Amino acid sequence: MLKYLFTLAATRAAGDAVDGIARRALWGAIAALFLLTSFVLSLMVVFWIYEPTYGAVPVALSIAAICGAAALLAIAMPALADWSKRRTAARAKIAAAAPPPSVMSEVSAAVDEDTAAAVDYFGALQVVASAFMFGLGAARQMRNR
Repeated sequence: MLKYLFTLAATRAAGDAVDGIARRALWGAIAALFLLTSFVLSLMVVFWIYEPTYGAVPVALSIAAICGAAALLAIAMPALADWSKRRTAARAKIAAAAPPPSVMSEVSAAVDEDTAAAVDYFGALQVVASAFMFGLGAARQMRNR
């Protein structure tokens, strides 16, 4: 009986979480659509401003070149971030020998490994729902004190 009660509560909590995520995803997609429309209209305004002075073809080619350079930069950004991270790690390694790990870092690493294992075994949604239920129970106990 108690198992079914916990299952029902976890299912409701998980369902509410999924509904919230779906709602945020929908509104995020709508926001992205408006942002894209705004970007296209701003490019059109830039074209209309500079077209009488420089001509249609040079302005269109300039806008295309700037957008292409921005796209190449966006494509290269993950590789640049990885390169920067490796360079920072190499500098830190060279600068000083690594101090012995503290107790907190060991505990943090153990919790991280256990959390990853739980998500792999049970699935992310069930782990989130269980954590929510445990947190709710802890909050009720703290409130009753």
